[in-house]
Amino acid sequence: MAKEKDKSQKRENAPSEKKEGQKRVEKPEKADKIAEDMRGIIRIAGKDVKGHVPLWKALYHVKGVGKRYALICADVTAQKTGLDINAPVGKLTDAQVGEIEEIITKPLENGIPSYMVNRRREYSSGKDMHLISSDLDFAVKQDVDRDIKTRTWRGISHMYRKKVRGQRTRTSGRRGGSVGVVKKKLKPGETSAPAAKKEEKK
Repeated sequence: MAKEKDKSQKRENAPSEKKEGQKRVEKPEKADKIAEDMRGIIRIAGKDVKGHVPLWKALYHVKGVGKRYALICADVTAQKTGLDINAPVGKLTDAQVGEIEEIITKPLENGIPSYMVNRRREYSSGKDMHLISSDLDFAVKQDVDRDIKTRTWRGISHMYRKKVRGQRTRTSGRRGGSVGVVKKKLKPGETSAPAAKKEEKK
């Protein structure tokens, strides 16, 4: 009896089903306005970033910008422009994006210390600089070509496509097909060596 009473109470307390002709609740106007103001995709230093991504996180999508460097650049832009580092990049203007790119590419002029850059005492100029995207790829290729040309140990390893940073190469970094034990082809009438030994023992 008690179970039946509980069931009847649950049925009474249960929310009433939606009527067939009932309309769906529409989204508030504010959300629509925010979506209109924000751009879907923004291009920062040659990299497409989704508009909802926060500023500090969007910067390390760029090749050559790590998480620590991105945070520092975001702090510098916040101090200079008054932006919040958690603001979505979709709300940034083209002028603000240009300022951010300048801070990334010219860190020393914007108060970022030299130990944060990725090309310290660059070979050709001797200056500290920070390279990103295609400039970084080109600089790395030039370094590798120079090592190969001067026949350094690192350059020779690059040339033969071996490990460059002191790793073991006995088991890892192998290329091509695996080589196993190769058995000699027997001529007609010959028996294998193990089979011949067994016959001798008998």
